[in-house]
Amino acid sequence: MVKRINVEEFFYLERNDNLPIIDVRSPIEYSHAHIPNAYNVYLFNDEERKEVGTIYKQVGRKEAVLKGLEFVSVRMTEILKSIDEIASNHNNTNKILMHCFRGGMRSESVAWLCSSYGYDVYVLEGGYKRYRNYVLNSFEKNYKIYLLTGRTGSGKTLILKKLKDKGCNVVDLEKLAKHKGSAFGWIDEGEQPSQEQFENNLSYELSKYNKDDILWFEDESLLIGKRAIPKPLFNNMRDAEKIIYLDIPKECRAEYIVNTYGKYSLDDLRESILKIKKRLGGERLKESLELLDSGKMYECVLNMLYYYDKAYKLSINEERLISIECNNQNFDEIINLILSKV
Repeated sequence: MVKRINVEEFFYLERNDNLPIIDVRSPIEYSHAHIPNAYNVYLFNDEERKEVGTIYKQVGRKEAVLKGLEFVSVRMTEILKSIDEIASNHNNTNKILMHCFRGGMRSESVAWLCSSYGYDVYVLEGGYKRYRNYVLNSFEKNYKIYLLTGRTGSGKTLILKKLKDKGCNVVDLEKLAKHKGSAFGWIDEGEQPSQEQFENNLSYELSKYNKDDILWFEDESLLIGKRAIPKPLFNNMRDAEKIIYLDIPKECRAEYIVNTYGKYSLDDLRESILKIKKRLGGERLKESLELLDSGKMYECVLNMLYYYDKAYKLSINEERLISIECNNQNFDEIINLILSKV
């Protein structure tokens, strides 16, 4: 059985029936961006897809189909074996979800093959292209947001993690972007996802919650590393229902930064400092590097916090501001203070 379904039905089945998603696009399309948790079982590899597409444009559909069959005929058994393994490991099911880019020939072909083999196949109408519309529309919703803010080194990410452990709905943008947000944020994070994949992952995270749920976000710039928060969501964050401001002394924040980043190599730390050399200014840059090279990490961070504190702007609605004054970074105490005031 092959049935075409819309994107809402597609994700209802994915979540409620725990069905695997089979992405039959080429490896390069999948690696650029894909639906979270989807498995790539391609119909054509990258070169085959390019050749079939060229024939379709320059000669015609029939010739493209024949060339496609020539490529696929030798791999039909391999495709079915791959899907068998995925279905068995995923949920031991004979029902699968499937999509290509536009919901056209590629998904039709593999769906027919799998149906003939005994699978019930649910094909996404409009394919990945329709899914991307769904993703972009998800950022237009008006979410109920609590925004955690504070100067650099306040430990906002750790506090949000502890809030999540206590049952709060936390959307960790930095984790999704694989970047901690500051000049040092790239260290030990690996390659950032593509912008498109970041948006897909973020939309998937948002879809876990109901419209009346309160979502906790960390205050971020529009860019996290090289990845941009979708503008409608960013504006929603600026207009958060409550803004929790952590007022923590500079010395405590410097100590936290040293404990967080001091374990990394001097080369990586030096590279991070050089990234903000224009903002630090020549003299402060020179001082910071000299302190770093002489092993005075704490003093180096204090010197740099001058720049970060100067750059920090609390441009929010004062009526929604909840200020949490902390004389230290006893995070359990800070969590209790936050929860007692929201």
